[in-house]
Amino acid sequence: MSSQEVETTKKNRHVLTPLELQQEKLEKLFEKIEKPVFIPEPPKEKKSTIQAPKDFIRNVSGSSAGAGSGDFHVYRAQRRREYARMKNMDDQELKEKEEREYSEKLARLREADEERTAKKRAKRQKRNKKKADVDNNNNNKKE
Repeated sequence: MSSQEVETTKKNRHVLTPLELQQEKLEKLFEKIEKPVFIPEPPKEKKSTIQAPKDFIRNVSGSSAGAGSGDFHVYRAQRRREYARMKNMDDQELKEKEEREYSEKLARLREADEERTAKKRAKRQKRNKKKADVDNNNNNKKE
């Protein structure tokens, strides 16, 4: 090993900063430039289907017995499931509302763009027609 190689190995022994890590990864990629790079797809959004509340609850305490020590945990689990279901419903409703507002905004913007484009197109055609008429008049006068 030459003295330069020893220096470079010593230099890389410290904890690398994020910039140095990224630079190192890029250098590795550029070493084998012919090799195709795997680019992962962005994670797909999970479909959280809203489950209907249970119609039949199995763990119901009898009429002759009081609440046992295990009933609290059963109640807590049922409450947690119901709150999760309600949260999913609220999230889904909010997402649908945002998508609807976004699509309405896009439609409004497209309509405004079309109006401006049509107005400019009419103005341009009018100007070109006027220019063509002036050219025709000039040609007719020359003849």
